[in-house]
Amino acid sequence: MKKIAEHQDFLIGTLAYALFWMDESLQASLEAAGWERMNRTKSMIMISVTVGINRPAFLARNLGVSRQAIHQLLQGMRDDGLLELVPDPADRRAKIVQFSATADKIRQDAEKAVIGIEDELANRIGKAQLKQLKQALSKGWGPIVVVPPV
Repeated sequence: MKKIAEHQDFLIGTLAYALFWMDESLQASLEAAGWERMNRTKSMIMISVTVGINRPAFLARNLGVSRQAIHQLLQGMRDDGLLELVPDPADRRAKIVQFSATADKIRQDAEKAVIGIEDELANRIGKAQLKQLKQALSKGWGPIVVVPPV
């Protein structure tokens, strides 16, 4: 039987590497622009809020951390002027996470950095390949798959 590590072509490993590469490139670019490096969890919170995942419970679930941990992280990010918790207009009993006005500059710099990183990636792998990659990953993957090991 082969060890799991010998399966170099598993999609999950490739996706993880791609995510780490993009995030490290983003963090290095922001650091070069004078911003303090953000740890990966905080970076994933910023990305999640950008794509519309904005309830603390959903953030905790998606990041694989407890609700208590997500609230501590959000409190720290609020103290840093990045995020704020506001009442959910759809359910006043709940809170949603949104960017604070003081986060506008880092968000603008991050957007410029991501565009530049994607341009560089296109130079490295080809514009057509990057476009195909984005299209393939953007397609609806359907519901979560459960495949018991046999």
